[in-house]
Amino acid sequence: MWQKDILVLPDDLIAFAWSAPMRDLAAKLELSDVGLKKLLTRCGVASPPQGYWNKIRAGKRVPALPKAPPRRPGEFGRASVDARFKKVLTIATPLASNGPFASALVPEDLDELDAQELKAIGKVSVPQTLDRPHKGLVQILKQELRRRDKNAGRQWTFDKPKFDNALGKRRLRILNALFLALSKRGHDGDAYEHDGEIHARAIIGDTPLGLDIQIVGSHRTVRHQGYLRPAPDLSTSTPLALQLDPSFDRKATISWQDDGDTKLESRIAEIAAAIIVAGEKKFRLGLREAEKRAERERIEKENRRQEQLAQLNQQRLQNLRTSGELLRQAEDIRSLVERVRSAIDDGSVAINAATLEAWHEWPLAEADRLDPVRSGQIMTHLHAPGNR
Repeated sequence: MWQKDILVLPDDLIAFAWSAPMRDLAAKLELSDVGLKKLLTRCGVASPPQGYWNKIRAGKRVPALPKAPPRRPGEFGRASVDARFKKVLTIATPLASNGPFASALVPEDLDELDAQELKAIGKVSVPQTLDRPHKGLVQILKQELRRRDKNAGRQWTFDKPKFDNALGKRRLRILNALFLALSKRGHDGDAYEHDGEIHARAIIGDTPLGLDIQIVGSHRTVRHQGYLRPAPDLSTSTPLALQLDPSFDRKATISWQDDGDTKLESRIAEIAAAIIVAGEKKFRLGLREAEKRAERERIEKENRRQEQLAQLNQQRLQNLRTSGELLRQAEDIRSLVERVRSAIDDGSVAINAATLEAWHEWPLAEADRLDPVRSGQIMTHLHAPGNR
């Protein structure tokens, strides 16, 4: 976006989208009607059906104004739109960090949410192939296919497929099953490869969380391009662990791993439900952090304001002292002129009237120039800082 987005209530955005024909609404925002419709679609807001406004003008019955869907786990409960919408919509405040968070789809209690999601996900099977992958793995799989085709028939290459072995394929199958389970509940996930490692995340509503799937314990390694990598012939029975890294800082909060005969593949539903709960938990904690950050910024801003006021008040006091000094200088000059006049009048000084007249205009003009009231210098301290 070329401008910073703002957050608005979804119902307010829907009401705006259904308040007038698209062309009229777009003109208010300096957008094309096609551009506005695309933006609304990205926000999940449907436009009135074709012929809606003709029916309105004809006095016919039309569909009722739709309502925004209830907030899902991890969602902000707000729509992010172009800042130009400030012209027509009120900026929404975030949910309060102390809730309530409940909606038709999210219970207030996180344990209840876990039980709800586990039941809704149901039994999850892990396909033995990646013939029908989740869209979040398509990038890695295309990259693997490109490497495979490029290096077919070559005896040696530095750019081999990274996961074209039993354990690598198992890791991808586990992530694929997890992403598919999350998608059953309207959530998402994706992954990419970098330096031979899988970097994955789950996206719960509007909240991303890091995922890491690694080998547990000691295992054989080989050196590849200066890095120690797991040996490519490790079997699928090699223990794996899936870790949840909500803040992408390599600080896992939850971990699941193969345990004897219990494999990760048999725990996908449990893991998916826990990740959904973790997404909602991160969202709630994020509200608290945002409030703390806003309070810190408010305090810092107030401290800067007070420091600036102190500096301005110090300058105001100095300007006041300057006014007093300038006034004394002006009054001294005027007093001198009067003393000269008096001396001439009583004969103490022999200056003729023409000479006096030619002289006295100059010191009085200088006195007026110095006078803080006549020069306007007094305005530099007349008003308190902040009240100008």
